[in-house]
Amino acid sequence: MKRISAIFITLTAAAVVLTVGPKLYNLISAKPESTPFTLYSCVIHDFTALYQEDHDYKFMDRCGNVYGDEVQPLFYASILASRGMLPDSLEGRKVSLEEIERNNLFITMDPRDVNKVIPPVYLLMESIPERLELQDPEEAFVSRKDGLYIYNMGDNTLQEEKTERLNADLRALGFTFPARCIEGNPTDRKDHDEGYLLTDSEDKLFRIKQTGGVIRADYYPQADSLHLKNLKITEFENHATLGFLVTGDGHLAILKENGDVTVTDVPMCPEKESILIIGDMFYYTVETSTPEGENYFALKTGTFELVDTLSRTYEKSFSMPGISFTSPLHSYVKPHF
Repeated sequence: MKRISAIFITLTAAAVVLTVGPKLYNLISAKPESTPFTLYSCVIHDFTALYQEDHDYKFMDRCGNVYGDEVQPLFYASILASRGMLPDSLEGRKVSLEEIERNNLFITMDPRDVNKVIPPVYLLMESIPERLELQDPEEAFVSRKDGLYIYNMGDNTLQEEKTERLNADLRALGFTFPARCIEGNPTDRKDHDEGYLLTDSEDKLFRIKQTGGVIRADYYPQADSLHLKNLKITEFENHATLGFLVTGDGHLAILKENGDVTVTDVPMCPEKESILIIGDMFYYTVETSTPEGENYFALKTGTFELVDTLSRTYEKSFSMPGISFTSPLHSYVKPHF
């Protein structure tokens, strides 16, 4: 018995040392590190990095030139307008504060949100509610092997007529059950509702949207050969896009409301990278970051042509190996070395 107790205590002590020891060492030896906010400028057509100087914030380009807020007139439009410094034209085009704000967009994707198991139950919103503002959904649909089943959440009853009509419409469009990826944003804290993007078992792309109590299904054949693995629906005020997609070979693709799909030259892996996209009237800045570094891509708004790139590599420091139960890539508690 004493021998078993000794073995148990030894194993417990070893596990504690391998778990806590490296964390304490890495915490003590870690160097503070921060990366500057970086954005592509439509004024100088270069990436600018934000830094602090004498209690004020400045921007610096890759050549070391220093600028104020005016180098990012679209991102700081409200501030510049309050100072009377907002240009009346940019890129040879007349601009106004209202137009700038309507076309500014911001979206993020995090590995913790991608690498998780989602219950196959999805809230179904009404895109044109009786009241002008979006309301909390009263229905939800469940994804099963042979179709999508719609339920009233108040009494948990199956909406048989709606269910049959939706599945018949999807099959008529060529949908093959079960659905593989389903992505939406069922919240009333947005300008409007675009329903759900979803792919079928053959990776074909569809969208379902409820309008006036009727669920409409759309099919986007331009995405058939892309083997999509990630979907992100966009519900921006300017209706410039319907979704951001990630292709099977790891590239960002843009789905427009008319069904056009543009595959960009931006490599992307949402399962391992944190992604930030900031767009405006003229350019999108796409940032992908990992513990090893950051990559920035500037895309021309509308055509999504790649116009510039920038990379930063973090300085590598020694990190003591050990056992950890958490990870920046997921929210699960499980041991890994």
